[in-house]
Amino acid sequence: MDEGPDFRHFVSFVAVAETCNFGKAAERLGMAQPTLSLQIKQIEDWAGERLLLRSPSGSSLTEAGRHFLVVARHMIHLKNHARHAIITRRSEWPLRLGFSLFAKHELVEETIVDYKEIVPGGTVQTSSDCTARLVEMLEDGRLEAAVVTLPIGSTDLVEQRICDDKVFVCLRKDDPMAERESIPKDVVAERLKVMFHRDYHPHLYDKIMARFRGAGMHLHPTETFSAPSDMQHMVKSRGCFGLVREHTPLLPDLTSRPISGFSIKFITAVVSHAAQQRPAIPVMAYRMAQRCADQLNTDALSKKPPQSASNSGSGSQSQAG
Repeated sequence: MDEGPDFRHFVSFVAVAETCNFGKAAERLGMAQPTLSLQIKQIEDWAGERLLLRSPSGSSLTEAGRHFLVVARHMIHLKNHARHAIITRRSEWPLRLGFSLFAKHELVEETIVDYKEIVPGGTVQTSSDCTARLVEMLEDGRLEAAVVTLPIGSTDLVEQRICDDKVFVCLRKDDPMAERESIPKDVVAERLKVMFHRDYHPHLYDKIMARFRGAGMHLHPTETFSAPSDMQHMVKSRGCFGLVREHTPLLPDLTSRPISGFSIKFITAVVSHAAQQRPAIPVMAYRMAQRCADQLNTDALSKKPPQSASNSGSGSQSQAG
């Protein structure tokens, strides 16, 4: 269950927790007991720990299970609330969703699928624009939600964080600096010339410049771009540096490296107006955060070197650097 539990898993877990009996829970749900047992096992495999203790007399919650029960009930409530809102207020159709030019497009596509699952029959209208424009559209009611990079500098909007991405330097593979594990700060200060235009996201731009300046790197970008693909082409053609999220797919001639002794992250979030937030939006944000966390775990595992035959018998395991 790579993407985490869906709503049928939540419903099944709550039924077992409330009846303290797999047989009674299966009867309540109208499903076979082996199917119910499999769903609970899938949840526990995803959580990485035991949530229920089984015994001949029934079942009981572990401490982790009690915490998960709160989450499961909350998710069921949100889904029921979202469906009721759509059924009783048709004016809420469709969901107007914006996304930044720098948002992961696959994440936006998955969000649309999630919304249609949460709100059967619901539709989504999407708008892609720079973050500054999306915030304006949220504040004046033209959008209900948007996927953007923080900070946004608005106190009227609710922020639900989805994921954090480390920021690396993007450079050509044939650049001498590509042979190093990280790029020295003085080299970054001298050669980081490509940045997005400040008008697109002034709060993020100012944060980046301030963080670099605080670390002794005074940036003087000379090239501006409006989309991530433009940045990569500039780096490739001009041989300078740009900034990129750690796991961003790159052109064949490009690579990325961290900055020596310096770390900064891009924080992706779903933002919505506090006075206009739909019940479905927190549910979507939760699912998006799950997907990002699962992908991060997958990426981390893929970086681990395989266990060698010489130490497999001793039970030790190599750790990723």
